Amino acid sequence: MPAVHGRPTLDAQDRAAFLGWFTLLADAQFYRPTPDVTDCAGLVRHAAREALREHTPEWLRRLAIPGGQVRADVRARLAATGDSLPLFRVSGDTPPRYAEFADARTILRFNATLVGRDAAAARPGDLLAFQQDTRRMPEHLMVFVGQSAYEPGRRDWVVYHTGPDTATGTPGEMRKATLADLRRHPAPRWRPVADNPAFLGVYRLRVP
Repeated sequence: MPAVHGRPTLDAQDRAAFLGWFTLLADAQFYRPTPDVTDCAGLVRHAAREALREHTPEWLRRLAIPGGQVRADVRARLAATGDSLPLFRVSGDTPPRYAEFADARTILRFNATLVGRDAAAARPGDLLAFQQDTRRMPEHLMVFVGQSAYEPGRRDWVVYHTGPDTATGTPGEMRKATLADLRRHPAPRWRPVADNPAFLGVYRLRVP
């Protein structure tokens, strides 16, 4: 398996396996939240990290994916540093630095490619990105799932974590909506449409 900066690059089979797990794990958070997902970037980190693990019987027992859903494993393995996986590029240095933790801004800046501002171009595993200048951490990410393993009747499902609300002290929650419904969101700043200046566009992950 070829490697870049000591990290294996995924071939087409592994990329398909990664995206299958990534979208499943993001989707599963809506039905069975895990304590490590507390904001939008945490959802992306969780889905990417767990997608790349070996999905052993112990892993399946611990993660308890609703419905017993499984996918083909990613064959390439990232070498862990202690308990941490070098999932995300976190600097513009040469050679670049990688870490398991990345906030939403770092994910967009170093680990994703802008596809465009037409949400219809989103593929399963892509991110819908928003900019909310009134927040302490203004970038907000949603995961485009596409056809859900749990609600297969639609092909435009999106999941996201609202993140904590500092004004009310509430921890936030997972939400799930169709892309069609988001386009009619009661708050215009959350609509993934080109004439919404807060919508940054559709981004495609480059992980790993």
